[in-house]
Amino acid sequence: MDFFVGALVGGAIVLLTLVLRELWYVRQQVRTLAAELATLEMPLLVVRFPGRDLLISDPMRGNLDVTIPEQVTLDAAVERLVLETDRQTVRTAIGELRAGVQSYREFSFNMRMRDGRWHEMRAQAFRVGSFGLRAGLVAVTLEDVTQSREIVEERDRLFNLSIDLMAIGDLSGRLLQVNPAWVRVLRWSRDDIMERTFPDLIHPDDRPLAEQALADLRDGLSVRELELRTMARDGSFRWISWNSIPLTARRTVFTVARDITDRKLAEEQLQRYQERLKRLANELSTIEERERRRLAETLHDTLAQDLFAAQAKLTLLKYPDRVADVAAVRDEAAAILDHASELARTLTFELFPPALYEVGLDAALEWLCRSFRKTRGLPCEFRCDGEPTDLSVERRALLYQGARELLGNVFRHAGATRAEVTVVYADDTVDLRVDDDGRGFDFPSAGDDPDEDDEDDRPDGFGLFNIRERLGQVGGRLNIETSHLGGGRVTLQVPLSATTT
Repeated sequence: MDFFVGALVGGAIVLLTLVLRELWYVRQQVRTLAAELATLEMPLLVVRFPGRDLLISDPMRGNLDVTIPEQVTLDAAVERLVLETDRQTVRTAIGELRAGVQSYREFSFNMRMRDGRWHEMRAQAFRVGSFGLRAGLVAVTLEDVTQSREIVEERDRLFNLSIDLMAIGDLSGRLLQVNPAWVRVLRWSRDDIMERTFPDLIHPDDRPLAEQALADLRDGLSVRELELRTMARDGSFRWISWNSIPLTARRTVFTVARDITDRKLAEEQLQRYQERLKRLANELSTIEERERRRLAETLHDTLAQDLFAAQAKLTLLKYPDRVADVAAVRDEAAAILDHASELARTLTFELFPPALYEVGLDAALEWLCRSFRKTRGLPCEFRCDGEPTDLSVERRALLYQGARELLGNVFRHAGATRAEVTVVYADDTVDLRVDDDGRGFDFPSAGDDPDEDDEDDRPDGFGLFNIRERLGQVGGRLNIETSHLGGGRVTLQVPLSATTT
């Protein structure tokens, strides 16, 4: 009997030892697997059972609002992290998985995250095997629905508010989704755009480039800064710079395009401007050569001849016995010298009018009008409106030279019978107007710049261009309109100089 009892006790001890060892082994397996799951680079929670220990993966721990110790129970974590109204949902779901009622559950709850706000989390929880003795794991993967939703909302906001034309299309060139910038830039409705393929919107001359771009996208090549003329609803064409990236896995194309029409127009205008400068520089050389030749001819044919004639007359006076009337010869020599002196003064005033610097702008312009009446036969009147202002030397010279150039244009090209030069002194500006009764200008409206090509072909093209450029350097402007005399009026306006001389 004692032997039987002893054997029974010994067997029980052995069995208990085996059970304890098996329990220890199972728990070690659970701990090891739980630890391995917790090291995964994903938002993950692991609950061990039959206990309620909770392990939190590092990516998930880093996103939490509070610091959670390494050793924590499920209940403690739920109390600290989960919104109160959602706590029972979490406990029930985990409890059913631990009890084996279900092996997989999906549920949602709100968790406090690092930014201090409650984020909606979508959970996928599943039971990880059974290791005997009702031991096992529940693994919960988490997706931050709030963050995903905000990212989508931000993406949509960027898509809709972007000033660039953004689109998603397919590899055949059909547009699947476009943002509002398309409607704003091209004026088509969204439905109108979606009904067309990409090449349909392109200028016929640029369409081969669009077709080649589609072929490159189908080959998996990106398109960078492809500048194409793109049709707007009113039939005009806008310059659009296209950038497209093929998403071959989805067989779609993501496109970002920008309206560069203003830049292209500016580039074209700059190119025309540079071409005009080259042509006008050649014209300037021609004009300078013509003026030098005119001056040389005037000096040779008139002034030099007068001086030669005067010298001849004065030479005769050396031999009074050979001259019938000495007084008459002397008077003739004096008249010739007077004429030569007047011619020299005229040339001097044309080249460098002393009155402009010694007396002022008004006196110089009055002399200029008188000179045109006398030397060219063009009736020209000068008027002054307002109290004269002491302008800087540079502005006096600019207005005088502008008036001389404009009167020269009137005399040579306008077919005018009269002209007026008016200076208007205002508080901040000085306006110089030149009016005539000639043919006027073929410009569409007052103040508009003439067409560049037409201006270059005009005999007075260089003069107007030169005046406009010089006015721009001092903050002035040139305005062209119809004159009260029936012809054209050109107004030069300059701001008063900060310092006068």
